[in-house]
Amino acid sequence: MTGDSMTDTDVDTTDPAFHSARAALYAATAGAFVYPDEETLRELQSEDAVEGIEQAADRLGLASEAARFTAALADADASDLQSTYTDLFGLPTDEGTYPVVPYEGNYTAGEEIDKQQRRIAAVVGLLETVGLEPSDSFGERQDHVVTELELLQVAAGQRAVVADRADDPSENEVATEIQGIEAAALANHLAPFVPAMAHDLRETTDCEVYLAAADLAESLVELDDAVHPDPPTRPDELSPPGVTAR
Repeated sequence: MTGDSMTDTDVDTTDPAFHSARAALYAATAGAFVYPDEETLRELQSEDAVEGIEQAADRLGLASEAARFTAALADADASDLQSTYTDLFGLPTDEGTYPVVPYEGNYTAGEEIDKQQRRIAAVVGLLETVGLEPSDSFGERQDHVVTELELLQVAAGQRAVVADRADDPSENEVATEIQGIEAAALANHLAPFVPAMAHDLRETTDCEVYLAAADLAESLVELDDAVHPDPPTRPDELSPPGVTAR
């Protein structure tokens, strides 16, 4: 992370704006790793989206990462991004591996299928706790980077709503529950996954959109993990076997 990023002492987790900013950046980074059709790219390039990303990033101390990301998006072409996306995530190499693997289980469970399936099941359980259901149009495994970023987007949005109702004592219990979900998702899934995937992207591509998206996602996850408490329970899951999944 940059030297301008927030520390845990800077964070007011009772502030709805803090959680709204988190949700906005999780939404933006998830959007960057969806297959880049023209509509998706237009939405990310829109004036409202750019303003929202930059304001949210400024609130979280990630302004430089966001500026790089929005600048890269401004110059992006959908057909070029589609080709790069396919080269990075869509086609195996001659050795049968993918240049960059967008699935958490490959990083945190290695190549053992049964262990990957347990990781996926854990993610599905977290998705259910925040009310997210798999989309019929999304044909990826549920431990895909987009799914896990969207999980945190929804949870952060829920935290913002709860924080806005802080005068209602019953909302404190809800806030604690959502915070526990976020902490588990971060510590057990995104924190050991997103930085490793970002490392692989930096080693593999010179596409500025994906490099900037990786930097922003990595900084966001590291910041968020640092300001969350340890999860209330830690499932018996594997530690990541190494930096890369390739």
